This record gives sequence, C-alpha cells and structure tokens, in this order.
Amino acid sequence: MKHGGIVHRATMILPYGIKTVLGYKYKQLMYFSYLKRKFGTRFKPRGPGPIAPPELIETEALMYVDELKVRKKPEWYFGSGYREAWTVLTTVEQYGAPVEAMKSVLEFGCGSGRVIRHFRYIEGLRLAGTDANSKPIEWNRKNLSGIEFDHNELEPPLAYPDGSFDLVYALSVFTHIPLEWQRAWLDELRRVLRPGGYLLCTVHGDDHSSRQLDDQDRATLERDGKLTLDAKNPRASFSSQVLGSWDVYQTRDQVREAFSAGLELLCYTSHEAAAGQDTLVLRKSAGAG
Repeated sequence: MKHGGIVHRATMILPYGIKTVLGYKYKQLMYFSYLKRKFGTRFKPRGPGPIAPPELIETEALMYVDELKVRKKPEWYFGSGYREAWTVLTTVEQYGAPVEAMKSVLEFGCGSGRVIRHFRYIEGLRLAGTDANSKPIEWNRKNLSGIEFDHNELEPPLAYPDGSFDLVYALSVFTHIPLEWQRAWLDELRRVLRPGGYLLCTVHGDDHSSRQLDDQDRATLERDGKLTLDAKNPRASFSSQVLGSWDVYQTRDQVREAFSAGLELLCYTSHEAAAGQDTLVLRKSAGAG
C-alpha cells in the first residue's frame, strides 16, 4: 500500500486483523527483520531498556489526558518505538539515504528515548538525543546506555560541531516550536547535518487539525497560513498544558516554503506516516559547508 510516496510495508506482510492481535510483537518482528536484512552482522539483539515513568510519558505529544492510560503500557510504549524507528529508516531510505552506510544519528526532541533507544540494535552507530526538557534527559542518562544525551535550550544552538550527523529526525517537535524560532532551528539542524545528510521531521496535517481546532481556529489558519495555541488555550493538547508549551499549525504552502529554505525537499506527505503526522524528508546539499 502506498500513501503520499511512502510504502507501508507492514500492510504487505500480514492481514490487518492478525497484525492487530500480535500488537507490539509484530512491530518488533517487522523492525528486527528489516535490520537483519539491511545491516546483517551489525544487527545485535538486546533488551530495549526500561519503560519511562508516567510523568515523563505524559509530556510526549499526548492530545488528551486519557491517552496516558494506553501510552504507559509496555505494549504501546515499546511497540510504537519499534514502529517509529522502522518508519524513520525506511522512509529516508526510500528517498535515497544510504542507511546501511550511516555512522551517526541524532533525535532532536528525544523525550524519554522511546524511539532512539531502538537504534542501539545497530552496531557501530553513534547515537545522540537532545531535548529542551531536562527531566527526561536526566532519566535517559541513568537508564539508556550507548546514547549521548544532551539538554538544549528553547533556542539554538545545539552542543554539536558542524556536520556531525548523517541523519537527524524530529518527531512531533516542530508542532510545538513557536514560529519565531522555527527558522533558527531549521538552520541549526542543517548546520549539524553532514553534507548530503538527511532530515526527517513531522508537522500537523488536516487530520490532526480536525480533531483539535474549532471553526474559528481553522478560519484563522486558512487566512493567516499559521496558528499557535498556547498552553492556556482550552484546546491546547494535554502535553502542551503540562509543559507550558505550544501547539503550532501551518498551511501546506507555509510548511513547504519554510522547510525547503536551505534544504532540498524530497517528500512531504499528506498521510500520517511518522508520529501520526504529516512527514517531510529533506536533504542537505552534498556541496554545502
């Protein structure tokens, strides 16, 4: 099955009903099978590490408080992590990234390491995660070995030299960065990418806006091309209320203009791919400094 340029290989392996019954074990099998095929002897099975405490999970892009009941279950927490790691790798690979040759990966907005921890199955890969929330970074350092974790401020810079990473991904991060800082962060992620490196990130799409925004919000978004709900707004997501953060929306034209400045836009789905949001794949020019 193909949506917005991304092939969902999972639907080609098992019928939907069986896949649902198997749950996170199916997602683990799907991910491990991909790693074995792509990385061969570099694939090293290991435990996923401990599940994060609820007070950290509740800060990770929950729309409603009731979602915490599901997300704190190991089946969801680990299963979604396997799926997102698989989606990141297979998506950038589809748009030309030589994933088997990658030496370094950064997750921007890593939270409790729900996704980046599953890259530890690939031997010889430098892994880093950074987040503006210091609490999960402290927890990660104590519980997830083999990954460099850093706390970043709300505005750049990051603590990495130029050209440090082959791949940077940001899942449900630009959906919470105030628009006045968006350009600076895109430039910063471009800086830490090596020439020819890839950036995968997600933004709010029509499906998300239909669940969160009211008619007046949607009219404002259509008129202005952008809309931000702060933590005090009654329609703000639960996680944004907990963190004192923001929910950020842009029209497709605004997203395309903003994200393709300085980076080559290879893919912009209108289908939920990574993190249940519209997904962009961008590449830094091979000749860029």
